[in-house]
Amino acid sequence: MMPPVTSIAIVYDAACGLCARTRDWIMEQPPLVGLQFVAAGSSEARRRFPQLPADELAVVADTGEVWLGNHAWIVCLWALRGYRDLAFRLTSPLLLLMAREAFAVVSKNRSALSSLLRLRTEREMEQQLRKVVVPKCRIEPK
Repeated sequence: MMPPVTSIAIVYDAACGLCARTRDWIMEQPPLVGLQFVAAGSSEARRRFPQLPADELAVVADTGEVWLGNHAWIVCLWALRGYRDLAFRLTSPLLLLMAREAFAVVSKNRSALSSLLRLRTEREMEQQLRKVVVPKCRIEPK
């Protein structure tokens, strides 16, 4: 028998505005297990999870279990106090099929959705802010 899951690592695309906003949303929710976020393709991700695909949402439990794609998203919901019941419901055969299709549509179009919804990553916001010219303060001596 496997030990119970007490924490999960969520491997997500930090360069995607939708993914980064979803990470922020998850972080705002009360968790039922420990949550860690690891940017896909980062040195930490390559070191800790070399077997994972770099272009797909993945969740790795402290027990060694791995979930990808829509199953990973359901595990993310399962880890949150207010969404565990929904996660269990989404695993029913009919809803799992619908969840898979919905996840596939969002996943394939996440860049366009990020742009449409104006969801930017922290890096993109930093790059935009670096372009802003801040005038120097002019204090006139008395």
